[in-house]
Amino acid sequence: MNKEVLLEVRHLCKQFPVKSKMLIKGGAVYAVDDVNFCIYKGETLGLVGESGCGKSTLSRSILNLIKPTSGDVIFENRNLTTMNKKEIRRQREHIRMIFQKPYGSLNPRESVKDIVSAPFSIHKSMTKQEREQEVLQLMDKVGLNTAWINRYPHEFSGGQRQRIGIARALAGNPKLIICDEPVSALDVSIQAQVLNLLKDLQQEMGLTYLFISHNLSVVRFMADRIAVMYLGSIVEMADSNTIYENSMHPYTHALLSAIPEANTKPKKERIILEGDMPSPVNPPKGCRFSTRCRYAKDICREKKPELLNVGENHLSACYLYQKGVH
Repeated sequence: MNKEVLLEVRHLCKQFPVKSKMLIKGGAVYAVDDVNFCIYKGETLGLVGESGCGKSTLSRSILNLIKPTSGDVIFENRNLTTMNKKEIRRQREHIRMIFQKPYGSLNPRESVKDIVSAPFSIHKSMTKQEREQEVLQLMDKVGLNTAWINRYPHEFSGGQRQRIGIARALAGNPKLIICDEPVSALDVSIQAQVLNLLKDLQQEMGLTYLFISHNLSVVRFMADRIAVMYLGSIVEMADSNTIYENSMHPYTHALLSAIPEANTKPKKERIILEGDMPSPVNPPKGCRFSTRCRYAKDICREKKPELLNVGENHLSACYLYQKGVH
């Protein structure tokens, strides 16, 4: 049985023009560079990579919060990049976002009722009483006391604020939720509660997630498939078990080697990447990772490798695993 594609990203690029006199005149920041992937209905696709690799820019480009430079975003067979503002606004009823900072993403002057009911007032023709009833149901669904409906964000803890953000994202029964580092600002004990909540909601409501994080342990718990991003490009993509047990890109190896392990396990080699990530204003000519890769050869520095199939539904952009390239 074929899986149903809910969202498809095709050759998506986002460049920001350089305005600083200190940098290259007329240049651009290559924040997202020729990204391709799809998300199947009901699954969680994890997107991982270092800070600054373009994960958040990619998510905002999908939502058209920032206009992509080129490429297509196909949601339920409709191209979001060619829609006008009114059409995009309608589509956002079906695609929602959970933000990284639970306090910064909530208006401090609005109560929980106002925050969570905002999507209803935009997208639904509902009475004030009907909106309030929906808010109460959503608060109960995410584990918030319904007696707090008239409280303000500063009266809640970080975990509770994120639950408010989740309730807002659920308003109107969306089909896709983009989770942009949804637990990175929370204490570890609270992270587990929020992650379990997201899992339960997905099963109960049939949700689809794009789950963005730099924490590979969190992504392993959440994701069915994982895409690894480096300097604006996806360098490897496969199901979760394959990424963790049989990854084929040197950058993925380095990320996995940095995951803390219990002392009872045999120590694995810690791969230390030398140098910093190259500037997105002037990325390497060939493979983006070639300046930090221990296996880099001349071809890696001259020509960017394509993201090709190296196994069953396993894609990697590395010449090490491409036949006929040495």
